[in-house]
Amino acid sequence: MSLESEGSEPISDLDASLKTQDKPIIDAFSHAKHQVLLTTEVAERVELSDRQVRRRLKDLASRDILGTRKPGRDRLWWLKRDVREPITAQYPLLRFARDRTGVQLLLAGLGIGVIALVLVPIASLTYAYNVSPPLITREVLLQWGLLASILASGFLIAAVIAAMTGWLLRRANIDVSDRFTRISE
Repeated sequence: MSLESEGSEPISDLDASLKTQDKPIIDAFSHAKHQVLLTTEVAERVELSDRQVRRRLKDLASRDILGTRKPGRDRLWWLKRDVREPITAQYPLLRFARDRTGVQLLLAGLGIGVIALVLVPIASLTYAYNVSPPLITREVLLQWGLLASILASGFLIAAVIAAMTGWLLRRANIDVSDRFTRISE
């Protein structure tokens, strides 16, 4: 029997905001005395309606995280495999960088800046001591170093602009993600 035939709406039509409710449901299984739970037992352990719990359980089963069986009137659920938190949940700084464009631009600028900090001094030393580096000319080495420094400066300026724009939008209480979802609908 298909999971979708039992409910009133298919799994693919689930509300995107419900996807954040997976962690409490999985925690309900890990803190339970038994490995197999009924839908009502899961609903008792989380702060969601029975309907929301059924939807989340069906979604987790469709992603092969939960196993399910209906031997009688009630449906049984169990964890099929170990569930690990994503790396952004384990390290909040990564989540912060993922969610902020200004931070991403800053990191790109810093990375390219490090490349410039390596190439430009090497090119300068080759000119100062009249040494020809292997596999590349001094001119190309200097050109790439200067290009990297210009790119790094551009990324850092863009990071400042993005951070200021985000701050202004947050200060004006404008939810940019909400506007983009309304525009795409």
